[in-house]
Amino acid sequence: MTIPSFTHAQLSAGAPGPETALTIGVLDGVHRGHQALLGRLRDEARKRALSPGVVTLHPHPITVLRPEIAPSYLTSLEDRIQLIRAAGADWVIPLTFTGEVSEIECEDLAGAFVDLLKMRLMVLGPDAAFGRGAPKDTFERMQRLGAQRGFEVVQVAPLMHDHERYSSTAVRKALTDGDMDRVTALLGRAYRIGGPVVHGFERGRTIGFPTANISVAADRALPEIGVYATRARVAGRVLTGATNIGRRPTFDEGHLSIETYLLDFEGDIYGERMDLDILERLRGEVKFESVDALKAQIARDVELARSIVT
Repeated sequence: MTIPSFTHAQLSAGAPGPETALTIGVLDGVHRGHQALLGRLRDEARKRALSPGVVTLHPHPITVLRPEIAPSYLTSLEDRIQLIRAAGADWVIPLTFTGEVSEIECEDLAGAFVDLLKMRLMVLGPDAAFGRGAPKDTFERMQRLGAQRGFEVVQVAPLMHDHERYSSTAVRKALTDGDMDRVTALLGRAYRIGGPVVHGFERGRTIGFPTANISVAADRALPEIGVYATRARVAGRVLTGATNIGRRPTFDEGHLSIETYLLDFEGDIYGERMDLDILERLRGEVKFESVDALKAQIARDVELARSIVT
């Protein structure tokens, strides 16, 4: 089919100039498997004096192909682009995934990469499949097209961790389990969430543990409900935090909130952006019989967080 005009415009606007090597995919989370792919892309591009880059699909194709399933992102698009660049790409083009895009044959899309991005090398992940129907023989089809259109195709081997392939699904499963050690191992870094500091119910202030509440996008993947040791970045400072991700059952069983007690800090940071590196789960969320029991537990949480975060 003809490449939709909007897709054509996005690719044209992001054209990096010289001849390129590229990979295509969502790359949500930019975990260690993605990092290995991007490292190989960078290395193969350097051998051929090409400019390495990524066409990243956003929103996730599942939002179009399976609209009944709500997406759960490990990174915002902005963070994803930064992480992709840090892992080896010189340029990143976000390509809006629509119903029209889902109908493009992989040969037509790759042809657009040749025409608009001067692609001379395509590097694919171990299970890469893009284009209409996400064909399982994408690699073979790209090899045939490459022979006709003048580009090479390289496919990387899967990267394994504890007998399991690195994947965004594995990261989400570890988050659901509250297993932050595994999340960190899969990502190669601490899991980070962030957003503006907003006003909450201010109950923490009344019991001696004022918290900074952040508003996080509804489509961000969150760890299992509980209390976590965190490292906070806010207003130019890096601080130790004890963060509750939950519904405050002792008080009201309300909506899910993310509240952080910042150790050794006083100040007004409302409206500031705060990023949290979630390091270790301290405990699950508990409904306490009294406010005094809650205060005593928070004090223990704070000291445990202090001992963990360095």
